[in-house]
Amino acid sequence: MKSFTPVTSNKLYIQIYNQMRDAIVAGQYSIGDQLPSEKELCAMFHVSRVPVREALSALELNGFVESVRGAGYYVTRITPAVEDMINEVEPHDIIRARLTLEPAIARAAAEMITDEQQKELRDIIERFQAEGKQDTYTTKVDREFHLFLAKVSGNTLYFMMMEMVFKTMEQRMWDLILSRTVATPKYREQNNLEHLNVAQAVLDHRADDAYAFMKEHMERLQERYWS
Repeated sequence: MKSFTPVTSNKLYIQIYNQMRDAIVAGQYSIGDQLPSEKELCAMFHVSRVPVREALSALELNGFVESVRGAGYYVTRITPAVEDMINEVEPHDIIRARLTLEPAIARAAAEMITDEQQKELRDIIERFQAEGKQDTYTTKVDREFHLFLAKVSGNTLYFMMMEMVFKTMEQRMWDLILSRTVATPKYREQNNLEHLNVAQAVLDHRADDAYAFMKEHMERLQERYWS
C-alpha cells in the first residue's frame, strides 16, 4: 500500500493572510495600528518577502489594511466583509441554520399567504412535479420555492436571511453534497414529496403542519448530509 508523503504548500501567502486577518479580527490590532514591517513579518513566519508581500496585498485588497508609502501598512477595518464570511460558511452550519429558520418561515407563510400568492405557489408545485416526471433535479426550482415562502411570510428580514443562506450555498462543496444526496434517484422522489407536503400545508393555511413538514424536510437534509 502506497504511503502518503508530508504535504507542502505552494501558497504560503494564504496561510500568512489567514493568520494576519484572524489577528486583526480578534482585536490584536485596532484601526489605525501599524502592522509589523515586512522584515519583521518575514522573521515571524520564517519565509521570504514574496509571500509576505502577497499576503499584505491580499489584506489591502480585502479592505483590512492601507499601504502608506514609506511608512508601512495600517489597519483600516477590523471586521470581515460579508463576502468573506459567506465564502467561509461550512455546509453543516448552513444546514443547522436552515433547520432553525425555515420551519418558522413555513409557519408564517401559511398564515400570511394571499389568493394571488397561492397561484404562484401552485405554479412552483407544477414545476416540481414536472421535474419529478422527468426524473431530474435542479437547484433553480428548489431555491425559488424556499425564497418564495420567505417572501410570503411577510417578514422582510426572513427574506433577507434566506437570500444570504442561498448565497452561502454557491460553493463547490455544497454542489458536491447535493450531487450525492437530493440530486440522486435514491433521494430525489422523497425530496420532491417533502416540498409538496410543505406547499400543500401552506396553501391550506395549516400553519402547524407547514412548520412540522418543513422541520422534517430540514432534518432529512441533515441526515442525508451525515450519511
